[in-house]
Amino acid sequence: MKRTTVLPAGAFFAIVFGLWGQPQFEVASVKVSTASQDSLPIQFRGFGRQSGGPGSTTPGQYTATGISLKNILFRRAFPLNEYQYVAPSWMDKEVYDIAVKAPPGITQDQFSVMLQNLLIQRFKIELHHEQREHASYDMVLAKGGSRMKPSKFDETVPLDAGPGSGSLKLEHDADGFPSIPDAAGPMTLFTARNGQTVVVTNRFTVQQLIDYLALNLNIPIFDKTGLKGGFAYMLHYERPGIAAVSADAGASPAMNVTPTLFDALQSQLGLKLEPHKAMIDVLVIDKAEKKPIEN
Repeated sequence: MKRTTVLPAGAFFAIVFGLWGQPQFEVASVKVSTASQDSLPIQFRGFGRQSGGPGSTTPGQYTATGISLKNILFRRAFPLNEYQYVAPSWMDKEVYDIAVKAPPGITQDQFSVMLQNLLIQRFKIELHHEQREHASYDMVLAKGGSRMKPSKFDETVPLDAGPGSGSLKLEHDADGFPSIPDAAGPMTLFTARNGQTVVVTNRFTVQQLIDYLALNLNIPIFDKTGLKGGFAYMLHYERPGIAAVSADAGASPAMNVTPTLFDALQSQLGLKLEPHKAMIDVLVIDKAEKKPIEN
């Protein structure tokens, strides 16, 4: 039987992460947005425009314009993945403007808890968490083992060791796929070409690949490969719903090979996704007001 618990502002996540007694925002504004979602491509609706916060050039100030409640919840307030949320459908559609000023020197964890408290208070959110069975994958080694090359860069080499993506001149192989010159330093590129998603990297761990795939597939993935450290490789696979350019349109033969993600992982990287069921922690939004308590 599901047990619903109505929690006071911030209490659930304060209990989970042991973050009691966090300071409140010095100033906080939350209001219904006047931004129009209809003018944006559907893939951008609800994400809004965000700036500032810990880790940015303005760590003490954060603004979000035209952002949905669901997006700010799972992207900024709570450290969970989208598949760990169960929420009313309107939370994807209604958008808001949020602006806060935080005390100096706060960490990302402190910022998140203050944002949790603010959203729960202003939207009168009632929530609980529970364990639910969810479709998932195990990332395992395919027959023959890994096809990835160990990275030339160990974890001590910073990501900004090269010239930076803004001044980087990409190289391309004979089939038109991009490659990263060694002088660029450790780098991972995500791009699209001829109906395919292309991931090119010279230092990417298995866990980083899993995090990327889990976000795009919206499903939990667990690392069962036993592989450690960074790897260099190129992964290209069919973009869902987009057909590759045909050979008679001038694309190279290699670029016309459009494997599915599952086939590409196995043939190109020597990895395999095996489906199974797993129990995961889920945050359930039982109730929330569409119109927040304003300033």
